Amino acid sequence: MDRAADEPLPLRAVSVSPPRQLSEGVLRRRELRRRKRISLLARCWRLLALLASSTGLGWLLLRHGWVLRDAQQVQVTGAWGFSRDQIIQAAGLRFPVPLLQLNPDDLRQRLAGSLPVEQIQLQRHMLPPQLNISLRQRQAVARAQRRQATGLENGFVDRTGAWISRQQQAKARSAVPPGLMVMGWQQRYASTIEQLLLGLPEEAGIQRLRFHRNGELWLYSNRIGPVRLGPLDGQLQRKLLVLNHLTETWGGKPPTPDTRALDLSNPEHPELVLQPPRTIPPSPSGN
Repeated sequence: MDRAADEPLPLRAVSVSPPRQLSEGVLRRRELRRRKRISLLARCWRLLALLASSTGLGWLLLRHGWVLRDAQQVQVTGAWGFSRDQIIQAAGLRFPVPLLQLNPDDLRQRLAGSLPVEQIQLQRHMLPPQLNISLRQRQAVARAQRRQATGLENGFVDRTGAWISRQQQAKARSAVPPGLMVMGWQQRYASTIEQLLLGLPEEAGIQRLRFHRNGELWLYSNRIGPVRLGPLDGQLQRKLLVLNHLTETWGGKPPTPDTRALDLSNPEHPELVLQPPRTIPPSPSGN
């Protein structure tokens, strides 16, 4: 065998450097980063816990806290002609109902559509759970009639000339004065009706207001007869003043028994429309 193969291989010296020690500044920065991560995780967990508890508390309050459970938690003011049960029924309230689920606009629309009321105000109180309803009752002051697609409809009007249906008035406790009747009512005449209700002289004994299809307004009195006010041309106040003056002058009676109507279409020149004179037929001549 070859002698060189039995000889051990020469060892080569390799220098191994000792592990490098990190500086104190690097260690401090690593520790700060570790603490920041831990602090961030802790804040996230606290935020999640707060959100969960808030959600649970809110659900409990909505489900069991801010809830109207019976009619005693509904307070009504201003509706002397209606009971609390009528107001609750008209508003469509069904108990129990969460306060925050109540839509004020929907409640106002239901109340105004079912009852003759206006100026509806709603307030929700959380502690204790309560719903306050404040409204003003629209009182019927005259009977009315309007033309619909299905025919004539009878109803009432309030002091502002607004329409009150028979169904709405039937729920009120107030009686309707039977004296005045408004015929040919339309929404555009509401302000005119309001002005007439304020300005008509009591001595005239007006029983009917009639808005004709041609746009003319007539008054009908059992004392002075028919009164033609003519078209609604912006002189209504002046016409009412003239009517008031003539009524006082005549003592609530027509000036002559032949009076057919009083024409105030031109308030500066009022006219009396007289009955045509009766013609007496000639007597037959004897033969």
